[in-house]
Formats: sequence, C-alpha cells, structure tokens
Amino acid sequence: MSVPRGAGSGRGFAWARTKRSPGRSPARGLLSLLIGLLAALSLPAAAAAQAIVEYPAPPGSNPGGITSGPDGALWFVGEGTSTIYRMTTGGAITNAYPVPTSSSPSLDQITVGSDGALWFTQPGDNQIGRITTDGALTEYNALSGHQPEGITAGPDGALWYSATGIGKIGRIHPAAPSAVTEHPAVGTAGAGISDITAASDGALWFTESLGNQIGRISTNGVITHHFAVPTAGSEPSGITEVPGAGLWFTEFAANQIAQITFGGVVTEYPGAGAGPSAIAGGRDGALWFTESSANAIGRITTGGAVTNHFAVSPGSEPSDVTTGADGALWFTEFLGDKVGRIDTNPPPPPPPVTPPRIPITVPTVKKKPSCKVPKVTRLSVAKAKKKLKKARCKYRVRGRGFVVSTKPKAGKRTTKTVVVKAKPRKAKRGRSRVGSRQ
Repeated sequence: MSVPRGAGSGRGFAWARTKRSPGRSPARGLLSLLIGLLAALSLPAAAAAQAIVEYPAPPGSNPGGITSGPDGALWFVGEGTSTIYRMTTGGAITNAYPVPTSSSPSLDQITVGSDGALWFTQPGDNQIGRITTDGALTEYNALSGHQPEGITAGPDGALWYSATGIGKIGRIHPAAPSAVTEHPAVGTAGAGISDITAASDGALWFTESLGNQIGRISTNGVITHHFAVPTAGSEPSGITEVPGAGLWFTEFAANQIAQITFGGVVTEYPGAGAGPSAIAGGRDGALWFTESSANAIGRITTGGAVTNHFAVSPGSEPSDVTTGADGALWFTEFLGDKVGRIDTNPPPPPPPVTPPRIPITVPTVKKKPSCKVPKVTRLSVAKAKKKLKKARCKYRVRGRGFVVSTKPKAGKRTTKTVVVKAKPRKAKRGRSRVGSRQ
C-alpha cells in the first residue's frame, strides 16, 4: 500500500475475495460491469482530454501494489514474478529484486516505513518483507494462515497490516521487526479485511470487504468502531483520507465511492465505473481511483460528483495507485504488465509571448545657456560689456555713458538678453564767485 492511497486491490484482492466467496454469481459480476460501462458513457466527451502515459513492465510481472519511495522513484511489486521493481518518474525500470523465499506468486502491497525502507506484504507466504533503496531485502515472521495484504505506516512509527486470513490487524515495528503484535476482534475470520490507512485522528482505518464495514483501531490496539456500509454486499476495498474532507473508500461490488466521517457517517456516491478498487487524493483536490473491471481511472470531487473516466489499455485491469514525487498519479496494470501515469493537475500554460520592445528615441531639447547677471551699475558701458561677456550673458545696451540699471538685476540667472541702461554722467557744478569787496 502506498501513502496516501487505498488499495487491497488488483489480482491479490480479487484472489482473496474469490476464495472467501465461492458462491458469488458470475451474472452479478457481469451486471456490475454493464452498470459501470453505462456510467462511463454518460459522462461528457471531456473525459478523454486527460493524457495517460503507460510504461511497460516485464512480461508476466503482474504489477500490483505501488508506492513512491524516499529516493523519488516508484517501487512496485510484481505479483507474477515475486519481484520488487524500481521505476524512475521517467518510466524506466532501473532495478529488479527477486524475493528469495516466495514460493508462489504472493506479493501484494508496499509502503514506506518510518525507517526509510520499503515494507511489503506476502499473503501467500504469510510474511512481511523489507527492502532498502539500495536493494537489501529481508523477510520476517512466518505467520501461518494470516495472509497479510494491506500495509501502511502508522503514526506510532510502526507498520500496520491487515491479516486477511484470520480477521485481525497486525503491527510490526522497524526497531523490533521479529516481534509481531496482532489484534483480534476485528470481526469473524474471513470478514475480508482488505486495505488499511493512517488517518489524521491518530488511528488506523480499514475496510472489511465481506463484512461490509469500515473499522477503526487505535495505536494501542483497541478496535473502537465497526461502521456499517449502507449498501449491502458493496465489498469496500481501498481507503484513503483527504485532509479536511474525511476518509474515502471504494465499493468494488456496488460500483460506488463513499465518504466516512470520523464520527462514522457514511455517504455513498454512485457512478464509479466497474470494480473501483484503489483510491488516492490528487493534487487537484479530488479523489482518483482505479476501475479494475472497466479498465479506466476515475475521478470524483469531494462534493461527490464523478466527473471523469479515463480509459487505459483494454484488458489491463488497473490495480493500485499512488502519488509520485513528480506530483502525478501512478498506477499499476495487473493484466497489462504496465505502469501508468496521469497528471491530475497539468502544469499551467506558458506565459504569453511579450512582443519585443521598440526603442523610442526622444529628441534631446537643448537648454538655453543661462548666465548670472554681474554687477555693472556705475561702470562705463565699455567696462560693463567686458563683464557681461565674461559672464557669458547676451546683452543690449540702451544709452551712453555709464550704466544706471540692468534687467534682470545683478545676481539673477537668465537665459534672456540682459538689457543694460546707460546715461551720461552729469558734470559737477562749481561754486559761483561772489564779487570781491571793493
């Protein structure tokens, strides 16, 4: 199981379900398929607009559980080859690690533990496996008949898994992996415990497929609730949480998606195509789920509107789904031997092309040179002219003799012609002689 995700899906889930329900009518399965296909046909043509890219996996590998590893790559189990595969977000398989003691095609789900390693379930061998990102693989706990399937990292740092074969929830901690704790009273043996996920209320929530219930277990191992699913025989499968919108799960047999609050209120939404199994939140805020029987990827809003069914390769049976390091959703195709990618929030369009700037030449307006009018009053016109020229002032003289005024006055700056007014200097009158005394 990946985080966040909701699996217990794919061939591993179908195998367990068939084994526990031998009397299930083939006609019921055909009816579910027809209902799902009709729901898909009722959606608008825009459903085909989302691009899906599919990358090949080794022939016969039957990809099942998938998760995003701490190294940024995708890690998935090959149920048909009993191998753990590593794939880059570019779609290239770089490594394949065979599980040593797998006696039959028995791998199911995979998740990242608090220790940074990947942990996976082996229902056919009744074991829990661990693999590091450099490929060191270890197997733990031969649990006779327990058939561990779903697995998730809990808020307490331990790995929690569904022991489907005995109707219990198991716990294994990376610090002491040889010690396994199992909590009974989940329901009657064979109640079909399928997927399990950690929730923001600090507990673990799980689906009981054949019990038609959603269960809750605290990290101290106390089963606090079994909430009934309204639609009888719906076979709840994958489960995940959307922050602020509660827990969401798939109903494989009823072709529905349902929401459950932490208080146990269940709301069901029809139109989920045929055989919805795994479910995960997309970066667009909606829920995305695999439609194993309809060979499609579905989308439902947190308001309960099923908006799209995106077709994948015919007969591929999409199984598990997870969020990759690139923000897209990645899913496995059990019968198609492929891993698919769908971008739930395509990158924004490139910004509009800005036309090149055309330089505009603004003509430079030359300022007229200014001069500071010198003090030339009482000077002769000749001397006044010399001072005005030295100050670089244009001037016009009116009159002769000596300067009596300038316009503008001395000390002012001007770009205009300085008007110099001059007048002749008057001669001084002498004293009149008085006749001498006789």
